[in-house]
Parts: sequence; C-alpha cells; structure tokens
Amino acid sequence: MVVVALMAAFTVKAAPTLSSYPTATATLYIDFDGHDVNSSMWNYGTAFSCLPAAMTDAQITEAFNRVAEDFRPFNINVTTDLAKFLAAPFAQRIRVVVTPTSAWYAGVAGIAYVTSFTWGDDTPAFVFSDRLGNDARKVAEAISHESGHTLGLYHQSDWSSSCTLVSGYNSGTGNGEIAWGPIMGSVANRNITQWNFGATPNGCSILQDNLKVITANNGFGYRPDDHADLYTSASIINLAYGVFTKPGVISTAADQDYFRLDLSDNGKLKLTANPYSVGANNSGANLDIKLVLQDRKGTILGSYDYSDSLHAKIDTTLNAGTYYLIIDGTGNVNSQNDYGSLGAYTIEGNFTANTATTASTGTGNATGSGSTNTSTAIMTGTKTNKGNRLVFNGIKTGEAITLMYATEEGQWVDLAKPSAAQSNYLHQTTDNKTYTYQLRIVEKGGYVKFSNQVKIMGNTPNSHFKIIKQAQQPLIIYASAPYDYQIFDNAGRIISTGKANAGSKTFDVRNHPTGIYNIKLMNADELKIEKFMNK
Repeated sequence: MVVVALMAAFTVKAAPTLSSYPTATATLYIDFDGHDVNSSMWNYGTAFSCLPAAMTDAQITEAFNRVAEDFRPFNINVTTDLAKFLAAPFAQRIRVVVTPTSAWYAGVAGIAYVTSFTWGDDTPAFVFSDRLGNDARKVAEAISHESGHTLGLYHQSDWSSSCTLVSGYNSGTGNGEIAWGPIMGSVANRNITQWNFGATPNGCSILQDNLKVITANNGFGYRPDDHADLYTSASIINLAYGVFTKPGVISTAADQDYFRLDLSDNGKLKLTANPYSVGANNSGANLDIKLVLQDRKGTILGSYDYSDSLHAKIDTTLNAGTYYLIIDGTGNVNSQNDYGSLGAYTIEGNFTANTATTASTGTGNATGSGSTNTSTAIMTGTKTNKGNRLVFNGIKTGEAITLMYATEEGQWVDLAKPSAAQSNYLHQTTDNKTYTYQLRIVEKGGYVKFSNQVKIMGNTPNSHFKIIKQAQQPLIIYASAPYDYQIFDNAGRIISTGKANAGSKTFDVRNHPTGIYNIKLMNADELKIEKFMNK
C-alpha cells in the first residue's frame, strides 16, 4: 500500500446537506461533522475521534461546490449526506473526513491511501482544516487532491526542460482569472484547477493520465452526455420570450454541445456562456469556454474565445434563419490544451427582433375547437436509434408551428417550435414508450389550426451500423447509410475524424499506442459509440 501526504496548504468550502449528482451510484462523501475512526490503516490501528470542522455553513457550501465542480464530468455523487454514503456499494465509495483533529499525523494538510476508493473497507481519507485556516478554497482543493489519491492518482510534479525535478508538486502557472494548476499538484493559489495529463515525481517522461485513471479503475466513468454533438440532434433554444437560459456540462475533451436557434425575424442576438463558478472572476471554475456560431449550412460566422477570461460572449446582428451554437472546452496560454477543460456552464441571452411579432396564446387540443380547425399540413413519423423523427410538409410561409405530444393523462405538452422551413424534428428519447404527436399552427393573423396526429410505437429500430470486431486491428464497420465518424482514445483525445459512405470501411489505429479506443458513428438517425482494443 502507498500512503501519500499532501505537503502544501489548501482550502475547502462546504454546506449542510448537499449532493452534486444524486442519481450516481459511486459516492464521494465529504464529512464535516466529525467521525470516530476505527481503522487498522490509521493511527497504528488505535481508534480515535475526529472533531467536526470549525467552518460555517457558507464555508462548507463553498468548499462542497468547488469539489463538486472538480468531479462534475464523472458519474459520481459528491455529497455531505451520510445516508447517500451508506447507501452506496462498499467498493464505490470514500469518506473524506474534514477535521481540526490533526495532531495524530504531523506535517501535512491531508492524507490518503492510493486506490483506497475500491478497497471496500471504508478506510477514510483526511483533510486537516485547522492547518488550512478553515479557508474554504484551500480545504476544497485538499479534498479533491486527497480524493484523487483514493482514486489511484499520484502527484503531478514540475520538471525543467532538461528533465531536472523542480518540485514534487506542480504549482501551476499564470495570474488572474486564467491562472492554472493541476489538482494533483499544489494549486490553492491558482484560479482554475483541472485534472491533468502530466509528469509525476517518478520521472519527467513518466506521465499520468488523470482522467483515464479515474474513469477506468474505480467502477464509474463519465456522466452521460446531456446535449448531442450533432446538428441533427442539437438542443433547441426557445426564443419565444426573447430571453433564454440553457445549462449544460462538458464531460470529455471530445464533448461539444450543439444548440439550435430558429430566428423568425432579423434581429440582435446577445448571449454569454459562463462556466460554473462560486465567486468573482469565475473563481472555482474548471471549464474554459469557446463559442462557435454557424449558419444552417455549417459555415462558421464567428468563433469566440477570450484569451484572458474563461467565459465567452456573442453580440451580433443576424438575419432570419436557423443557426447553431457550439459550446466547447478550450485551453489557454497557461493550461496549453483542453484536456482538463471540463465542467458545467450556463448560456444566458436574449434575442431582439427588428419587427414586432404577434404571439399566439391558443392552447389547442387533439380534435380542434372554438377558433381552431384542422390544417392541410401533413406530418409523418418514424422511430430511429436516436429517438422519434417527425417530418412535416404543407406549412405556409409566415406560419408559426409548435410540435406537441400527448401525455398518458391526455394532456398536450409543447415539445419544440421548429421553423416552417425546417420540415423535420428529432425528438430525442431513449425509452420504449409510445408517443402521439401533433402540430399546432398559427397563421399570420393569429388563427390556430392543427395537423393530423402521428403515433410512433415504442419498438426498438434496427441499427444502421454493424461492428465487426477482430482480435487484432484493423476494425471493420459496415453501414447501411453514409455517416460521420470519430475515433478517440480513452482520455477523450480525438485521433481521427471524417465521413464515410454506406458499405464496409476499415479503420486502422496500429500506429497509435496500445490501449482502449472508442469509435463514434453518427448519421441523421443514429449515434453509436463502441469501444475496441488496439493490441
């Protein structure tokens, strides 16, 4: 067993009963409440009691939020709730005790056993809040650092260009908002701290892939993607009220979140994409954001990435039409790349049309009544591997359409507001429920009418892709339709991307290191990701 001590000072922030991702099974429990330790691994096996952290609720909340953001990309729940910890499997949980009871282990700000997360015996890790001045920021960095050890990580070190060890703890670089440092270093004075792919104390060429170690060895991986990285499955930004807000998470270096904006008029678009943070100057953020604006043909209209800030803004005038907004993690002069630029964000903005439009207040129903009638618009639908695709025609210029579906209780729920020129919409759903859809159409004069109803049964469609696995490379894919592909390693780094036609195609990565790789296959109706081994 390896014990790793944290020699530098760090900070934490915490809160009463909090959970970052309650649906996750794997659990990181931050214990601010004191704990009776009875473990053969600590204090020479002699039981002892730890006092509660002398931190206010505000300090605890801040520390918790900082740690939660460090672990945001993963399918793990960071919590201060003892019940959540006790409900988690023994080999998928760790307790980090935050305490001023530090005399039993001198000279460090925190201590943990490497890989103890999976031991299954509840051996805790410790952060000594008294040695960190109960500073929420320092305590939080220490919690994430010690938790990293329990997940199998060693320190990230600083080496000179001539391969001379400068420090066993990489202290990061830079100043201000984009000052950067690795979580497994000593980085409490850096504004943005991230998981890193870098050198360890064992040698300047002995590199540690933090993300791979965390996700491959502890029984959990990355959290499910919340927004697709395809135009055809882009999340809709509803502009019905002019003002909009959209949250999201960038969970891997390969993850890009696509959003679609349908502008019925010329006008002014202003928006800001802010990373999750706990204070001024994006303090506590892990994500450095890059924004890309494209038209419906994929032409890039603007790329927005501030060199001295983690957020990004758009302020531009656009003509009526369909546009795509892409959120991506990016690097800066200090971090060098986007490896660890992961985390939560929020898009906030508004669109101001140059001409006034009349909003419809009609609610509509399945049969049409009052001032409504049945439209000549025809809708059809099919089930695909990415959800239910609705195709509609007969929509006239100037008509506003709303796609609805019926709940089990018979209530109609607005799903999306496609543009009349769009002619189709993909309802992303992975369940096997049967859905009934209908279009509500508002004419220029405000007259409301409805399309025919479409019912899509909850059966599972056949895949467009057939994966032919072989004991050795290369990998062969058979597809029944044209598609896009990406190949990326287990750290999320893209090594190949392109387009392919229907039929068989060979993919060969034997010129890359051995290990686990992923191939992502995408077309208008299906997104499939498959792992394969490069031996």
